[in-house]
Amino acid sequence: MDTSLRLGEHYICDLSGCNQELLMDSDRAYALFATAVRESGLTVLDEGFYKFSPYGFTGFLLLSESHASLHAWPEYGYCAVDLFTCNLTIDLTPLVENLKSLFGAESYTLRRLERLSRVSADVTMPVSDTAASA
Repeated sequence: MDTSLRLGEHYICDLSGCNQELLMDSDRAYALFATAVRESGLTVLDEGFYKFSPYGFTGFLLLSESHASLHAWPEYGYCAVDLFTCNLTIDLTPLVENLKSLFGAESYTLRRLERLSRVSADVTMPVSDTAASA
């Protein structure tokens, strides 16, 4: 018998009408994003950042819970934010609200997707000799 296993939750957020002056300062905007993610209780393992020419940027945080990313189009006052977590006990809606405020967004849309895997109820994970003896 097959069943669905909930493995994560993906928050997809569009921030519109953001402060264009802030987004033009990509270093400052990324620092605000990274600080907000850290202060939300998520655990940052690594990060990356890239500035586009003449403007715009992408930043990401590799999390022990999964990842967080920000893609900014300053000329349109727009940010696309993705937050994916496998910690099913945390609600990231307050983080999204904080990002909306930090970037001065006039409006936003938020979609929450459950990340599911179809699994057979009778499947068990094999244990290697090395793992069994550890």
